[in-house]
Amino acid sequence: MGKPAFIARQASYPKGFLGWIVAQIMSRETGWENQQAIDLLELQPGQSVLDVGCGHGASLPSLAQRIGHGRVAGIDPSPVMIGVAQKKARGEVIEVTRSEASDMPFNDGVFDAAISVHTIYFWDNPVQELREIRRVVAPDGRFVLGFRSTADERFIADSPQSVYHIRSLDEVEKLVRDAGWEIEDKVHDRARGALFHWFICRPSLN
Repeated sequence: MGKPAFIARQASYPKGFLGWIVAQIMSRETGWENQQAIDLLELQPGQSVLDVGCGHGASLPSLAQRIGHGRVAGIDPSPVMIGVAQKKARGEVIEVTRSEASDMPFNDGVFDAAISVHTIYFWDNPVQELREIRRVVAPDGRFVLGFRSTADERFIADSPQSVYHIRSLDEVEKLVRDAGWEIEDKVHDRARGALFHWFICRPSLN
């Protein structure tokens, strides 16, 4: 039996006290996926990095540890998630901003790297969001997109289709390329019975 639609909507856009509870659960459940994405970025000290859809913000201190005196920014559209993330965002290098992924308040090419994990299911126009990430990442930067796909039957069964837009690997690859990214590598792994994918991307020079 899959999760109820009202819980799924909270995962998409947490609201109120129930949203706060969902944020705490997600913080514990998504740590492995986020850590893998961070490892794949291969960050260097002094770099600037963006977490698109940072949610509960658990990834932000880990990113800050990697870049030292650089810059870590996290965005999320949910006020509840922003409030949770800000409590984790201690240190001068971390900033958390409420924003949609489709229209971010950053200048062109200001980040050396970006990650976005468990977000593509909730984007209304994924090419627009992916293009916006492409805009704010430097021409020689790196982007890691983490997601589950239609290859994971358990994920499909557990996720109401009225909330989650679950795509095949080929569909996600086309979206990424249409948005101006080249896929440098693809990583796949399983944990707790879930199949997960990470696309390591570079801005296309075409």
